[in-house]
Amino acid sequence: MSRNRCRCARLPVLRIPATDEDLPQLPDEIVELIVSKVLPTEIVAYGWDQVSRSFGTFVHRHLCSKTYFCAHHDPLWDLYKTTRNTYDLEKFDKLLVLLIKKYLCQVEDIVLPVALFSHIQHLLEQNSYLAATSGTACSFRHPQPGVAFSNLSKLTIQIGGECGGLTLSHNFENLKTSSSLCKTLHEINLDIVLSDNEDVTCAGFREFLRFLKEISCVSTLWNIRLTDNTTSGQGWSGPANLNRYRNKMFICYIRTMLDLSLQINQLELVDKRKASPYMLVMAHGRRTIYMFPEFKRCRSLVICYDIGLIAPVFSHENDHFDDLLHFEVDESHVLYKADLLEYLKSAHELREVKVVIPSTFHSRVSRCTEGCFSNPDFACFRADGWCSVPAKLPGAHFEIVSNDARSPIMA
Repeated sequence: MSRNRCRCARLPVLRIPATDEDLPQLPDEIVELIVSKVLPTEIVAYGWDQVSRSFGTFVHRHLCSKTYFCAHHDPLWDLYKTTRNTYDLEKFDKLLVLLIKKYLCQVEDIVLPVALFSHIQHLLEQNSYLAATSGTACSFRHPQPGVAFSNLSKLTIQIGGECGGLTLSHNFENLKTSSSLCKTLHEINLDIVLSDNEDVTCAGFREFLRFLKEISCVSTLWNIRLTDNTTSGQGWSGPANLNRYRNKMFICYIRTMLDLSLQINQLELVDKRKASPYMLVMAHGRRTIYMFPEFKRCRSLVICYDIGLIAPVFSHENDHFDDLLHFEVDESHVLYKADLLEYLKSAHELREVKVVIPSTFHSRVSRCTEGCFSNPDFACFRADGWCSVPAKLPGAHFEIVSNDARSPIMA
């Protein structure tokens, strides 16, 4: 039995004797089923566990079975957004304290916007007792002393946009708070959206990484997803422009992680303003990503961005990138496929190269009567456009996959 399942004794629900003999009473199994359909946040907020000792066993079993929490799919996030700038924030803090003590302490996998995560951090600073009293919702749980989230092993933080910015003003410099949050994390996922208003900065990101590093170890998996919502894009920039626009550039955030000696497990680079893959790419001012060598400093690299200039000619011929094992191009144009293969040659441990073509691509090509898809640019979506892969990367398995059902087209 999973350690996250409640093993409290099943007690029959005590009922008030009915005055009407024809009034039906629901079986205990139906009562438990009804409880399981209610969100844990609502159960804690309305104090269902205080109805009776027997009814509390149903509540405990439901709370202990929920090992995943996503703030975006829970009323807690909407409640926070409506109260953070009002005088009702104190009531929200009381609810959040109850959730930590009775529900969130049970969770293993949690997804939080950075604004809510920052608020929890300040709440732990103000209420140190949370690290000593959490995990008391079930007598069979064994909370780890000194932490509020006793069983947390996977943490996902969403940064940028409506999830909140990340600057030095968010103040993650108190590293003692991270030790009271949880024990060592097995996986840390960072989902960052970069925009023109620069609500996310490299300086704030560095301070945030130092905060998270306190609850990580050598075996912790660091996964980062960078989404570009800027007008300038991720094209090539000289040193001066790169320093000027550092808060908008993917490479600056990657270098920040590398400077802190953090091993990146998966790096995903996404263009939120990417044009449809069916459009011709010869348009002026096309958004493309410049492939820096540092992008290869990870185990898995996923590109959801049209690939333009590539930097193998600037790297030293003896450079080795032995961490990269998997490379994927997802519904994106590759303007210089030969250069991309040269870029990947220095990844000597590369085991898989995958090209994901757009959904319904083949059916649209078969219906085209004008020959639009015969343009050489669309060779990146056809097998003949990658015919040199086996020769250039002999140790890697190559396949073209249809996004309709992720079924292989060519291997």
